[in-house]
Amino acid sequence: MEIQQLDILLRLLIAHLLADFVFQTDGIVKRKNSNGFRSGSFYIHLLTVGLLTYVFLAQWANWYAPLVLVIAHGFIDQAKVFVKRDNAFVFVSDQLLHFISIVWVWFWITENTFSDLVVQFFAQHSWNEKYLVIFIAYILLTLPSGVLVGYLTKQWQSDIPKANDESLKNAGKWIGVIERFLILSFILMNQWTPIGFLLAAKSVFRFGDLKGKEDQKKTEYILIGTLMSFSIAIIHGLTLQYLIHNFW
Repeated sequence: MEIQQLDILLRLLIAHLLADFVFQTDGIVKRKNSNGFRSGSFYIHLLTVGLLTYVFLAQWANWYAPLVLVIAHGFIDQAKVFVKRDNAFVFVSDQLLHFISIVWVWFWITENTFSDLVVQFFAQHSWNEKYLVIFIAYILLTLPSGVLVGYLTKQWQSDIPKANDESLKNAGKWIGVIERFLILSFILMNQWTPIGFLLAAKSVFRFGDLKGKEDQKKTEYILIGTLMSFSIAIIHGLTLQYLIHNFW
């Protein structure tokens, strides 16, 4: 038995990642989490999920699969609002449920079964699928990984002094996005030396003005976040290298 139409699963995953992270702003998340299904942002988000799924699926007569994913997405998001907790476990559980719903729809609209997926995982791929996997890795490594680092460092955020007016809005977030993007690119090119220079450069600019004892907590907090960010990027890169070398 073979895994059929794996590209459909990858396109559904790309649609989800774009809808949940790239096109869902912080404002939409806050309004959606505050008011749930009573918020207009909730339905805007679901509309985005449906449109992106329909476009990436590219089966123009198939409207029922995007509709099912929209309904499942809505129930999962409502469950997250009902839980009223915001931590790494809830974030990972939420994304895992979305992934399960996507895989179920994929099974439904193709001839695959769960046994096919287990027995011949990533078997007989085309070169197109390789680039889709790389695309997914870049999406995961930028915004979703930044959210995960934020959750993992959340326990220390209350110990850090409030940022002053000189700090750029969301600067740390985008520094992390860029550094992980670069690290993955360097690993795919088998260039490890620039990663060391990147870490050294970030250390100079981020820690250069943190010299007093009052800055010790902030220094440690930034260092923990930096090491987490670099570790996630390196693990992503090594995993992607393994998949490319062994399956394509």
